[in-house]
Amino acid sequence: MKSILQRLVGRSAKLEASLADTEVLPPPNENAWIGVDLDGTLARFKTWKGLKHVGRPVPLMLARIRRWLAAGYQVKIVTARATLPESHPPIQKWLRKHGLPGLEITNRVDMDMVELWDDRAVHVRANTGMLSRSLSVLARPRAPLLEEAFPHENRPRLSFLTSS
Repeated sequence: MKSILQRLVGRSAKLEASLADTEVLPPPNENAWIGVDLDGTLARFKTWKGLKHVGRPVPLMLARIRRWLAAGYQVKIVTARATLPESHPPIQKWLRKHGLPGLEITNRVDMDMVELWDDRAVHVRANTGMLSRSLSVLARPRAPLLEEAFPHENRPRLSFLTSS
């Protein structure tokens, strides 16, 4: 199992490296913004250690955010922690420490958000309910799925998806 995960991570790193040379498109409008989840996406997360604790940074996400900012995008930290005002100062301190001062911290999305980067998201095709990517070991939904949610060519043959 470990070798499979190592291969998947290696492929992901190669793809990321090939994308590193591509141009970042400018924002579609002046209000456009990219949402980035904190725990598990921008900062490493294993277990909850309280509002004041934020894990070590994920270098690849730091680099992405810096690149987006340089291209003119607004980036917001989208985190459930933001529901509690006392969570903001520790996050702001963490962002300053890692070279990202001044980013807005929120738990809300709006019509100007163009993307959301989140370790828990499952992407679906617009207006269809269909998964846009096939299931993989690393990006498998945790919630029960309906077999109809898969494009025919990507439909898994898993017994837990069959109706009772």
